[in-house]
Amino acid sequence: MLTLYQSEWCPACHRVRQALTELGLTFVAVNVAAERDERADVIAVSGQDTVPVLQDGDRIFTDSNEMIEHLQATYPVPADAQDHAAMGAWRAAGALSLAPRAALAHLRELLEAKGFTIVAQIRGPKISERLPKEYVLLYVTIPVAAVKTVEIDPLAPGALLLPMAVMPADGGGSIVATADPVGQVWLYGEPGLNKIQSQVKARLAEVFEEL
Repeated sequence: MLTLYQSEWCPACHRVRQALTELGLTFVAVNVAAERDERADVIAVSGQDTVPVLQDGDRIFTDSNEMIEHLQATYPVPADAQDHAAMGAWRAAGALSLAPRAALAHLRELLEAKGFTIVAQIRGPKISERLPKEYVLLYVTIPVAAVKTVEIDPLAPGALLLPMAVMPADGGGSIVATADPVGQVWLYGEPGLNKIQSQVKARLAEVFEEL
């Protein structure tokens, strides 16, 4: 039996849960105490007080990368693994043959056509001189979705604006990348926010389809 010692707010634990889900594996989740000095169960198993800790039979793993590598190497991949991976991907990216400036213009047109408002546009050197001058960061929103978000949870500013980046690709062309709207709010555990961001995600998918 697979046992994962974890907490819901832990990003590394989430990565391991995602791998377990993609492989269709049944596991026992042991939610640890918030205070490290109260995690006697974890310490007894692994000798450490941090999570995640994965127990697979008599094998113990304490590094999330090693856990995922072990799971992928040990268990067969089910037919729907890629579907689970796509649903759990908290970012999206698309490649264009256009140069960054032309790609940015094309992206702006598509966003505006799909009801997005571009709130800010920041060039890489304004963020850091180490970023290429062709790197551009956009902050976009759908105004109706933003209003509904504030009505549900005014303390969730991460749900209002969606970051998108346009950057030069190796070998020419451009890459457009963005955070997943649902991924920005899922930790809030608020169904209303998830529903709104799912609608934003669907509109965003149309933009990427036309890129």
